[in-house]
Amino acid sequence: MQPKSFDIEKLALHDPVAAYGRLLGIPTAPVSFNSVVSFNNFSLQQIPLQAGLDTTIAFRTWIDSLTFDLQCPGLFTGNVFQSLFLAQLKQNPGVSIQMQVQSGPKYLVSQQFTPLQNFVNMFASRWPGGWVLYKQQNILTSFMLTQVPSGDDSGLNAYNITLTFNGWQFLDHTLDEMTGEEAACKLRDKGFNIPEMCGSRY
Repeated sequence: MQPKSFDIEKLALHDPVAAYGRLLGIPTAPVSFNSVVSFNNFSLQQIPLQAGLDTTIAFRTWIDSLTFDLQCPGLFTGNVFQSLFLAQLKQNPGVSIQMQVQSGPKYLVSQQFTPLQNFVNMFASRWPGGWVLYKQQNILTSFMLTQVPSGDDSGLNAYNITLTFNGWQFLDHTLDEMTGEEAACKLRDKGFNIPEMCGSRY
């Protein structure tokens, strides 16, 4: 599946490298990374659990959506309403997260712990060009339990949470070494109206 089509000049304002790659017609491939934690202790005073990505970011990646999955082994097992319970739980999972990108550069994505459902919904509307992650970066996510699923931990064996980062990469990875300013210059050479400062941060 290809990412959504973009106007080259508008995309270049977000990321000149992505715009130049799209201009060249370089094929892209979808990628998914996961951060997974399992709460086995349901005390609300416990230390947050931390998880990195389940793989190494080997190439420049554009994340364009986040999703999450919840599983409660042992809770309502065999009950026909289990799927309804899990669907309702996704509306208010009782988990807040804090996220930071590690290395190249290192920065906090969320300054404070934010409800999981609020954090995930942010990406649908606020990152039209994709959130850029560079090769060898990693994401460390802290998960804090703020509410026990169903309000009762009797019969609950674990509370498993999978946070999935969906995005795409160019199949030609030579663009990984290109700076934003280099890409912006090449776009200008092709006749595109790209502001001089565009690309200086990439």
